[in-house]
Amino acid sequence: MAGQSPRRTAIAGGFLVAAAVAGCAGHAREAATASGGDRVVIVAGATANEPRPALTEAALAVLRDAANSGNVSAQGSGKSSVALISAADGVQSRAIVLTPRRADGSLEHGFQRPSLVERNVRAAADAVAATAATHSGLDLLAGVDAAVRGVTPGTLVVVSSGLSTTGAFDLRQVGWDADPQAVAEQLAAKHELPRLAGWRVLFTGLGDVAGPQPPLPGASRDKLTQYWHAICAKAQAGSCDFDERRTPAEAPRASAATPVVPVPGVTSVVGPGGQVSTVVSDSALGFAGDSAALSPGAESLLRGIAASITARLGGNPAAPVTIRGYAADPPGSTAAGRQELAELRAEAVAGALRQAGVRQRPDVGGTGTEPGRTAMKDGKFDEAAAAAMRRVEITY
Repeated sequence: MAGQSPRRTAIAGGFLVAAAVAGCAGHAREAATASGGDRVVIVAGATANEPRPALTEAALAVLRDAANSGNVSAQGSGKSSVALISAADGVQSRAIVLTPRRADGSLEHGFQRPSLVERNVRAAADAVAATAATHSGLDLLAGVDAAVRGVTPGTLVVVSSGLSTTGAFDLRQVGWDADPQAVAEQLAAKHELPRLAGWRVLFTGLGDVAGPQPPLPGASRDKLTQYWHAICAKAQAGSCDFDERRTPAEAPRASAATPVVPVPGVTSVVGPGGQVSTVVSDSALGFAGDSAALSPGAESLLRGIAASITARLGGNPAAPVTIRGYAADPPGSTAAGRQELAELRAEAVAGALRQAGVRQRPDVGGTGTEPGRTAMKDGKFDEAAAAAMRRVEITY
């Protein structure tokens, strides 16, 4: 997705940037509510189930625009543009002045201005990268609400997977089959939506995961975007944008255990030794019949798994990665044929992971039909049992 502009779905004009943000305190809150200057509020989910928070080019552009805003005073004691950065759990918050100023506080208009702007933007980006949730669970609705409350509307940037696991919008309870508009209506009726009137919102990192959180197939990523678009619109935001660029695959800084959101066709488990085992069903991979061809949606899913592998294993190319294919035993099939098909499907998965940037050389193989398992029940082929047998397991 690199090089693409963020997908824009304007609600009422203006450009809103939303980053996963939370409650603010002390000097950060004072900087946010002070009069004058542009305000960029950045909220980061920053949980152990998300990559380390990072700003995309679209979010960095928002900060540069604020830094170059003319809505400031000539002296530092007056108006300045400010970035207010928080974790969605409200524990960490920080304010960064974006307006380029000289040592005496006067506005820099000279040749040093571009470098000062970049220094201030980088300071904000570094503050986002240093953000880490300390509480279990992600309540993104509450985090956004706390971040914008009492702040003059401006630009909101949400940096998060969007996979809320607590509060009014708990995806473990909502699931993947609900109607997004109905969900937003219910939240509004319960007064659980943040007040985003006048805000321009940008969501980044939606669906990007790490740790034990199962990666999202394409259909689930699309549904997640639909949920947050409906919520953003119902909260009366001026505009809602969704940056489709994936965030860099870096290990999360947070260590507090966070619940996972179940994903259709994908499960992930962390073993006692720290190994992650991700099981992907044939239905999620899109294999048809005796084919080993991945569907386009499966390739998107495997890019997410590749990002999780890269984030966890980092720069250790010798770290072990194992990929095993399994098959069902329909009537007329042979053990040799089932093993060959399982191997081809495991190889297809391995190839997609390599293409997505996995540097490790995986141990790839096909087990065929697991010993002791069969989809034949009382002499009849049980398709439900067969579906559970057809899968690829990735361990790293």
